Amino acid sequence: MLSIPVVTERCAGIDVGKRGLAVAVAVGPADKEAEIQTRWYGTTVPALEELALWLRQQGCTAVGMESTGSYWIPVKNILEPAFPITLACARKHRPKKGDKTDFRDAVDLVVHLRHGMLTGSYLPERGIVELRDLTRRRKKLIGNLQSEKNRIQKVLETANVKIGNVVSDVFGVSGQEILQALLEDKPITAEEMAEMAKMRLRKKIPQLTETLQSHQMKEHHRWLIQQSIAHAQFLDEQIEELEKKIEEHLEPYRRQYELLMTIPGIKEAGAANILAEIGADIGKFPTSGQICKWAGICPGNNRSMGKQKSSHIKKANKFLLAALVEAAWGASRKKDSAFQRSFQRWLRKKGKDETCVAIAHKQLRVIWSVLTHNRPYVEPDAAVWAAIDRNKQVRHHMSQLRRLGADEQTIQQLMEQLLEPAASSQNGEAAARPIAESAEELPPEQTPPARPARPQLDDSTIIPAAHDTPAETLAPTKRPPRGVLGFRIKPGGSRNVKIFKEQMGSPPNGIKPKRSDARSRHVRACSHVSES
Repeated sequence: MLSIPVVTERCAGIDVGKRGLAVAVAVGPADKEAEIQTRWYGTTVPALEELALWLRQQGCTAVGMESTGSYWIPVKNILEPAFPITLACARKHRPKKGDKTDFRDAVDLVVHLRHGMLTGSYLPERGIVELRDLTRRRKKLIGNLQSEKNRIQKVLETANVKIGNVVSDVFGVSGQEILQALLEDKPITAEEMAEMAKMRLRKKIPQLTETLQSHQMKEHHRWLIQQSIAHAQFLDEQIEELEKKIEEHLEPYRRQYELLMTIPGIKEAGAANILAEIGADIGKFPTSGQICKWAGICPGNNRSMGKQKSSHIKKANKFLLAALVEAAWGASRKKDSAFQRSFQRWLRKKGKDETCVAIAHKQLRVIWSVLTHNRPYVEPDAAVWAAIDRNKQVRHHMSQLRRLGADEQTIQQLMEQLLEPAASSQNGEAAARPIAESAEELPPEQTPPARPARPQLDDSTIIPAAHDTPAETLAPTKRPPRGVLGFRIKPGGSRNVKIFKEQMGSPPNGIKPKRSDARSRHVRACSHVSES
C-alpha cells in the first residue's frame, strides 16, 4: 500500500465564506494518524483574531485556504503576520458530487496541506496588488465609457443622423465639432456642418453632407445625448485621474515597465496591464514554459490511449489574456517584425483567433526573457532572417532527398556545405538567441556564447541582444488633448496631427503625417523611374 509522507505535523485548513469560516486543524506526529478538530468562526475582525489565537494555541505552523472570490483577503490580512498561508484554487480541489459540505472542504484542505499536496496560488507583493487594482479598474471604466458612447450613437441613429457611416471616430476632432453643432440647435445647414471636417475627412464632405441633411434631431434626442455626454465626460476624467495614479504606482517598477515597451505591440497601457498581472519579480517563474502555463496561454494536454486530441487553452487570468491578445494583434501588424512573420506563416494553417493566441504565447516567452535578463528587446537584422530562411529551405530539401532514398553521408556533407555560409553574418551571431531553454540558462551579466558552425535557426530567434538602454532615455508619456465636448482624442492616425500640433507643439511618438493621395505617390514614383 502506498503511503504519502507527512510534511507538516500541525496545520489548519479553512473553507472561506462571506459570513463564516469552516476551520479544520490536524495535529499529530508524522508516523501516526492526525487528530482533526473543526470549528466555525465569523468573518469580523474580532472573530478572526479569536481564530488566530486558537491556531497559535494548537501550535499550527501552516494554514491553507480556498481563494473564494475576495472573501479570503480579510482572513489573509489577519492571519498572514503569524502563519505562512497557502492559497489554493477551489477548482483544483473540488470534492465529489454529493460530498460537498463546508467542513468536508476544510478537512480536505488540511489533509492535502499536511501531506504537501496542496498547490498554492501566485501571490504578488503589495505594490503589484495595488497596481493590479488600478489597471483592472481602468479596464472597467474604459468599457463603461465605450458603452456610453455607443448609447450616444444609438440616439443619433434614431434621429436620422448617419455620420457614423462616414466618420470612423464620431468622437474625434471633427465628430465632436459636428455633434456640438447639432446639440446647439442653431440655424445651420448640413453643408456648413460638413465644412467642420478636418484633414482626411474633408475628402468625404459630399457624403458627410448627405448624412446630415433633413435630420430629425428633436429636443428629446438632445436631452438624452446631453445626459450621456455628462456621464461620459465624468468617466473620461476619472480614467485620466486613474492613469496618473497608475503612473505613480509604476515608479518602483519603472525599469521593467520600460523594458516591456521595447517589445513590438506593447505600449504604455499594455505594459502596465501585463506588469500588474505577472508582477515585477519574474523569478517566481523559473522557466518561460511555467509562466505560459500559469497564464493559461499555452494549449493543454488531451491525450488518451496513445492518441493526442485537440485541446484549447485553459481558463486562467482573463485580464492578462486580454492584454496579451491585444498586444499580439499589434505585434502582428508591426512591419518586418518576427511576430508579423510568424503570424503570416501560421495564418495559412490556423484561423485568425488561433494564430493570435499563438502570437500571444510567443510574446509572453519574449516578455519572460526580457525581464529575466534585464535587457531590452532588439529585432534581429536582415542577415539573421536571411540565415533563417536559407537554413529552412536547406533542411526542407534535405528531408526530401532522404525521402527519395539519398545517401545519408552525402546529405550530411551537403548540409555542412550549405548551412555554414548562411550563418556567417557578422550581426546575426550577436543579434539572435533562442527564446526557450538556452535563454533560461544564460545569466544576465554573461555574454552570449559563440554560435557553433551549424546553427539551428528558427522563427523563435527573437530574444534581445546584449546591449542595454538607460531608462532615462525613453520619452515621457504625453496626455492626449480634448475635443469641444470634453472627450480625449485618440492619437491613432494622421487625422489628429493638426490638433496635436496646436495643443502640444508637436505630433506624438509614432504619428507621422501620411500622404493623402495615393495616385500622386504613384505618379511621383513613375516620374522618378523615367528620369533615372
